[in-house]
Amino acid sequence: LGLRGKRQIGAIASAERGTNTTVVCCNNAAGLYVPPLIIFKRKRMPPELTDGAPPGNVVTCNDSGWMDANVFTRWLQHFIQFVKPTEDNKVLLILDGHNTHTKNVEAIELARNGNVTTLSLPPHTTHKAQPLDKTFFKPLQTYYDEAVKRWLRTHVGRAVTAYQLCSLFKEAYVKAVTMSTALNGFAQCDIWPCSMDVFAENEFQPS
Repeated sequence: LGLRGKRQIGAIASAERGTNTTVVCCNNAAGLYVPPLIIFKRKRMPPELTDGAPPGNVVTCNDSGWMDANVFTRWLQHFIQFVKPTEDNKVLLILDGHNTHTKNVEAIELARNGNVTTLSLPPHTTHKAQPLDKTFFKPLQTYYDEAVKRWLRTHVGRAVTAYQLCSLFKEAYVKAVTMSTALNGFAQCDIWPCSMDVFAENEFQPS
């Protein structure tokens, strides 16, 4: 509620700030989404952190809450298990140029042996050439913000912590993962059509 004509109206916000959490998302030009991987900034992984997570997802932790070489290798194993590429049906995986992708010998060998061809985008081009950046992350962020606001309204005096993140993210994720969103992302980046099965992977930072 606010006075008519008032330029700004305050809203309840979570007091939890300063903890990194990364969600790795991936989809393809046919509208298929690989279950996400969530990276918490923690030393240990209590099972309660995974409560309410999206189906089929992977949850892990490290000291930073960001992607690192070990986590990317684990995600790539998850990707291969889900997509099941073969010698006769290889897939192209589009990545940004982060060194966890480009300078990760274990991941490069895993991709080669798993019938995955990786393509790294040039620096500072993902806002134009990355399908997830073009059409997926903005609605995902909007749905996540709405989920957080609803949770705060029904849990007065409490802050959103890591233990609520998976369930709140799932609420947003299931609304954002539409076939049209995936198709539009690849179309706007002029990547599709292509003769190979093309996937794009990128990271989301819940705020």
